[in-house]
Amino acid sequence: MGEQTKIRMYEPAVAGFEQRHAELMKPYEPVDAEGGPDLRAYWRIIKKRRWTILSIVAILLTIGLIASIKQKPVYRTTTLLEIQKENPNILTVQELFQFEDVSDNYLETQYKVLQSETLARRVIDELHLDRLTEFNASRLYFWNVSQQNAGSGDSSSADFLTMQRVLRRFEERLSIEPVRRSRLVRVSFESQDPQLAANITNSLATNYIQGNLENRWESTQKASEWLSQQLQSIKANLEKSEDDLQQYAEANGLLFLESDKGDTQNIIDERLRQLQEELTKAQADRYVKESLYRLVETGDFSSLSGVVDNRLMQDLTVRIADLERQKAELAPVFSDTYPKVKTIQSQIDRTEQLLTQERKRAADRFINDYNAAVRRESLVRQAFEEQRKQANLIAGRAVQYNILKREVDTNKQLYEGLLQRLKEAGVSAGLKASNIRIVDAAVPPTNPVKPRILLNLILALALGLSAGLATAFLKEHLDNTLKTPQDIENFLRLPALALIPSLASLAARKKAVYGMAVHRPSIAGPNGHSVTLDKKLQAGWIHIKGNGGTQDNVLSEAFRGLRTSVLLSTAGRPPRSLTFASAEPGEGKTTVACNLAMSLAQLGKRVLLIDADLRRPSVHKLLNIENRSVGVVTFLTGQEEWTSLIRATATRGLDSLLCGPVPPNPSELLSSDRMQVLIQEAMAEYNFVLLDSPPLLNVADGRILTTLVEGAILVVKAGSTPRELVHRAHLSVRDVGARLIGVILNNVDMRQGGYYGSYYRYHEYGGIESTMAES
Repeated sequence: MGEQTKIRMYEPAVAGFEQRHAELMKPYEPVDAEGGPDLRAYWRIIKKRRWTILSIVAILLTIGLIASIKQKPVYRTTTLLEIQKENPNILTVQELFQFEDVSDNYLETQYKVLQSETLARRVIDELHLDRLTEFNASRLYFWNVSQQNAGSGDSSSADFLTMQRVLRRFEERLSIEPVRRSRLVRVSFESQDPQLAANITNSLATNYIQGNLENRWESTQKASEWLSQQLQSIKANLEKSEDDLQQYAEANGLLFLESDKGDTQNIIDERLRQLQEELTKAQADRYVKESLYRLVETGDFSSLSGVVDNRLMQDLTVRIADLERQKAELAPVFSDTYPKVKTIQSQIDRTEQLLTQERKRAADRFINDYNAAVRRESLVRQAFEEQRKQANLIAGRAVQYNILKREVDTNKQLYEGLLQRLKEAGVSAGLKASNIRIVDAAVPPTNPVKPRILLNLILALALGLSAGLATAFLKEHLDNTLKTPQDIENFLRLPALALIPSLASLAARKKAVYGMAVHRPSIAGPNGHSVTLDKKLQAGWIHIKGNGGTQDNVLSEAFRGLRTSVLLSTAGRPPRSLTFASAEPGEGKTTVACNLAMSLAQLGKRVLLIDADLRRPSVHKLLNIENRSVGVVTFLTGQEEWTSLIRATATRGLDSLLCGPVPPNPSELLSSDRMQVLIQEAMAEYNFVLLDSPPLLNVADGRILTTLVEGAILVVKAGSTPRELVHRAHLSVRDVGARLIGVILNNVDMRQGGYYGSYYRYHEYGGIESTMAES
C-alpha cells in the first residue's frame, strides 16, 4: 500500500490530532490531578524505589539484630501481693459479717508506697545493691573520689551521687502493675542475674509488709501515749464534777433513789406520784359510794347491789310471797275473820316489818360508806397539795443538780471511752497482724525476657518499612523530572510522540526472563559486518537498527510508533523537515534522529539526515561514517555545493550530510541564507529532511534551526531532565515562533511496571509488529 493511501486512511485521526496539538500550544500551566489517591501510582512508586526501601529495611534489620545479640540477657521476677482492708485488730460481730470493701484511694496510696524511695533504700541497704556493678557502673570511680575527698570532708557528696544513681536504676527496673477488679498487685523487677531479681522482689515485698507493721506499731504507740495523757485529764474532771454534785445535793437536802433500771429519781417526786395515785383511787371510790347513796335517797332499794344480794332480805321476800299465796287461796272460801286467815295476815305483817327493818339497816350502811369515802378523799387531796408544793420547791433546786449530773455523766462517758481505747491500743500493740500478704513469692526465672530478638526484628522491619516508604515517597515528591506521558501533557501541554525504552531496563528484564544478557547496540558497517557502538554514543541506551532488520521488538515498535506519530502530526501532509532538539546535552536526540531516519527509510522514502550540531557533531559516529574535512560547513562557507557532499549510509534510502570541520562561528553560519537554501533544496530532492541540532539552553544554534524547518521535536530524557529546564526549552522554541509538534520521552525505564510493563510484555511475548505503518 502506498504512502498516499495510508495518509487517507488516517485523515480523521489527523484532524483530531491537529486540534489537540493546537490546544496543547497554550502557555505552560501545571495541572494538578483531581480525584482520590491513585493506588496504582503508589505501587509504581514503591516498585521504582524498591532498592531504597530494601536498603533502609536491611540497615535497620542489621542494626536491630546486632543490638539484640550484643544486649545482655535480662530476667524478670514477679511477686503477687494482696492488699486487704485495713481493719482494727479486734473486730465486732457487725464488722465480721459486713461486706469488705477497699477504696481506690487507699490502693493507689499503697501502690505509691511500693514505689517510694524509702522502701527502695531499705532494699538497697539490705542487699547491698550499691556495691554491684549492674546498679553502680561507676562504683570504683566514686570510691576513689570518696577516698580523695575523705580528708576534705566531701565524701558525703560522692555517697549522695552514688545513692541517687543506684536509686534511679532501681526505679527504672521496678514495675508495679495492679490486677484489675481485685486487690492484687504484681511487683516485678528486672535484672541480669535471675537469683538477684528474685531476691530483690521478695525483699521488696517483705520490707513493704514490715514497714506497714512498723507504721502501725508507731501509730499505736503514739495513740496510747496521747490516750494516757487525755485519760488523766478526763479522770480529774470526772472526780471534780462528782464532788460538786454530791456537795450540792447535801446542801439542798436532795435525796435520790435508784430504780431497778438504773435510773435515779427524787424521793419527793416519788411520794408525789404515789399521792397522785391514792387521790385517784379515793375519787373513784367516792364516785361509787355516791351513786349508791343517791339510790338510797330515792328509795330505790331494788337497784342497790347490797340489798339485792342480802340473803335474809331475799328469804323474807320469799316468805311474804308464800303467805300472800296462802291468803289468796283462803279468800274465796273464808272471810277475813276466819282464824286461819287472821293468822296468815298476822304473819304477813310481821314479815314485812322485819323486811323494812333490814332495808333500813342496809341504807344506813351505804350512807356511812359514802360519808367515809368523802372524808378519805378530802384527806388525800390535802396531803397531795402539800406534797406538790414541796415538789415545786425541790424542782427549782434540781435544775442545777441536773446540770451538774449531766456534766458528771459526760465526763464518765469520755473516761470510759478513752479507757476502752487505751486497752484496745495496748492489745493492738502486742499483735503482729497485717492487712498485706504475699500470695506468690518470686522464684528465679529460667528464661530471659530480654532481648526478644524476634520482636526486635519485627519492630525493626516495621520501622524500616515505614522509614523506607517515607523516604521513597519523599524522593518521589522531590523528583521534579518528567517520567510519563501524563507529565508531558500536564506540564508542557504538548503530545508525547513516543516512549523510547532504555537499553538497561530491557537488558535487565530479558535477563530475568531468559537468563541471558542483551548485546550492545550495533549497526551494519560499510563492508556488511556488524559494528558495536561506543558507550558514550548510546544516548538514552537506544538500539539502532540497520539494513531494515529488527534487533529488539520493543525498540523497533517504539520507533515505528514515533514514525507514525510524525506522519500523523499535521493535517494534509506530515512535516517534511524536522529538527531534533533537547534542553541539555546527553538526552539522546542524535540517536533518536538516526533511528527515525532509518525507520522512515524502511518505508521506501528518501531521507536526508543533516548533522547541524556544528559544535559537537556525532552523527558520523552513530552511522559509522568517517567525518571528512567537508560537510555542511563546507557548503555554508560557499566552497562547494551540498549535493556533492552527500554520504550514503548502510540503510537503503537514507543519506547523510555530515558536519565537516568545526567552525569558530556556528551561529552565524546557521542563520545565513545558505542554510535556508540548503533545507529548501534538500526538501525538493528528498521526502524527509532531519536535522540534529545542539541543545536549546546552551547555545542559540538550536533555536535558529527550529525557525528554518516545518516542525521541531523536543527530546527529553525520562527521570533525568528537570521540569524547569524542559519548560525553559519549550519557551525558547515558542518565543522564536517555531512549531513544536511534540515531545519524545527517551530512556524510559521499562522495569517500573504499569503501562510500560504491559507494553513491554505485549512485544516481548507476542512479537507483534505495527501493521499501521507497515501496510
